[in-house]
Formats: sequence, structure tokens, C-alpha cells
Amino acid sequence: MIVKVPSKDLYIVWEDVEKLLKKALDDCYTSQDIYNGLTQDRFQLFISWEKFKVESAVVTEIAAYPRKKICRYFLAGGKNMDNWLNPIQETIEKFAKKNGCQEIEVAGRKGWLKKLKGYKQKIFLMSKEL
Repeated sequence: MIVKVPSKDLYIVWEDVEKLLKKALDDCYTSQDIYNGLTQDRFQLFISWEKFKVESAVVTEIAAYPRKKICRYFLAGGKNMDNWLNPIQETIEKFAKKNGCQEIEVAGRKGWLKKLKGYKQKIFLMSKEL
């Protein structure tokens, strides 16, 4: 089962979700940053359940550019990807459309491109530490 977790219910699943997401965190966010963003409704959390356990978690955010509104996946983690990837994509796409988004972006490792149906590489992201 795939659900978008309301911010008021985050405390119910956070311990399990945090374990799944910690592996995917980089130096831009801590798990506390993600928790705060979710409780303040700046981010959205989608999870899949299997046998009463959280199997996966995907964090999104909605960004408004001058010419379009997008929904961006920027953090994901889980087990048994074949069980949840397509259903969670469909759920997030419905959420994005309902919220006026014209596009979905995925920020992640290159390997995601092989797994996500209908997605193409749009840009290369480069960074330099200062």
C-alpha cells in the first residue's frame, strides 16, 4: 500500500522512515532537516507498507519556477524496490498533477535513470566546494 503521510502523523512512522532515508542522505541535509521540512509541510513523504512495516520512503518537494511548477523527488530509500517503485511513482505523479505541477524532477544517482520509466536525463549537475 502506498500513502502520502500527513505531517501530523509523521511521528507514527518516522523511526522506520529515518532508517531507510539515512543511507541516501548527503551533506546537504541531516535527518533532522528532513523531519523539520516534513512537519512544516515544505516536503512531502510517500511510503509503501508491506506486512505492517514501512518498506520504502520517498521525499518530495514542490518548486515554483517562473514558468512552471514542478514536483521534485530528492530523497528515497527502501527495500524490495520492484514491489513499490511503479506504484509510488504513480501516486506521486497524481499528487503532482493535483497540485498544479507540470513536471516531475528526480535528483539522485545515475542508476535511478535505468529504474524510472519515462524519465530522461535533462542536465548534469556539477558542484565545487568553496
